[in-house]
Amino acid sequence: MSLVELADIAAEQWGLITTAQAEAAGSSRKAVGRLARAGVLERLAHGVYRLAGTPADPRDDLRAAWLALDPARVAGARLRDDPPEVVSHRSAAALYELGDLDADRHEFIVAGRRQTRRSDIRFHRAALTAADWGIVDGLPCTTVVRTITDLAADRTDGGHLAGVVRDALTVRHVDVDGLARALIPYAARYGAPTDDGEALLTRFLDEAGVPEATRRTIELTSGDQRTIEGTA
Repeated sequence: MSLVELADIAAEQWGLITTAQAEAAGSSRKAVGRLARAGVLERLAHGVYRLAGTPADPRDDLRAAWLALDPARVAGARLRDDPPEVVSHRSAAALYELGDLDADRHEFIVAGRRQTRRSDIRFHRAALTAADWGIVDGLPCTTVVRTITDLAADRTDGGHLAGVVRDALTVRHVDVDGLARALIPYAARYGAPTDDGEALLTRFLDEAGVPEATRRTIELTSGDQRTIEGTA
């Protein structure tokens, strides 16, 4: 495998390449190791490298973790299918830049039973529909609303979840009514009246310190913003 071929693969997936992809293209593990020792490749995780000269990106660790879940297949081929691993929960919130949750583990929703030896990866088993996820910065990721409901179901503390909700409404402009409906099952859990998603949303906005003027703007614009929920 030539360096040009390696660069072509990396160019399609954020400047990253896996050992398995290099092998599938006719290289060898020893050759990959030699390139790493020569500084042509920089190791990001076991079996995942960044091509020298590619600017570092805060999302690289998450991208490397996702590539490592199916290391032989290139990102484009995986995204043409319904991806079996979708970025979710805290990792999705970080990808959208919502709130200030610690994302010390890479979290993915998977359709079936899945295990890993990596302590920094967490799988959640669930069935997703096409409406539950989209492509965000080149990665399959749960929508903003689905991310929030997943965090609520995972019992994320209310203070941090309030920050996520605040940014979802003020930065990502999700639909207020849609988010309130999605939060209905979690209302009592977070101290709002049972089955009252609007009251829970209000509670979160109070806790996040969102001023009244900003709330009025959110309510006025929400109807025009429905179609961009969950986009990058």
